[in-house]
Amino acid sequence: MTTETTPRSPAATAEAYVSFWNLSAEEQRTLGATLFADDVARSTPIGESAGLEALIDFTRQFTEGVGDYTFMARAEPDSHHKHVRVRWEIRKEEGSFAEGTDVLDLDGSGRIAAITAFIDRAPDGFDPDAHHEED
Repeated sequence: MTTETTPRSPAATAEAYVSFWNLSAEEQRTLGATLFADDVARSTPIGESAGLEALIDFTRQFTEGVGDYTFMARAEPDSHHKHVRVRWEIRKEEGSFAEGTDVLDLDGSGRIAAITAFIDRAPDGFDPDAHHEED
């Protein structure tokens, strides 16, 4: 389902992307319909997925595993051409949980076509390299 929208600026795309991870599943579907390309691909140290429903399912699984959290930008996003870098932090009630950097690749309409995620500071006891096979 392609939704026609006016392209967001890279900064507005980054802001909407950060907001997406803090929303309910229904709110994610609404925002995601305009924010992401239909076949958005996500590559992280712990796996790869495609499509909006996979992003929503990841959020559900993550919340079930770690409990309540806030996903937030830890720096202003920067961009060039069709790429936006979002440096983020996940905070829980007791403080900072993890930090990372996501690179968003935008399609011709300005929607996010691909997400490449890096974990800059993993949660205590988590080894992101233990969750994937080498190519």
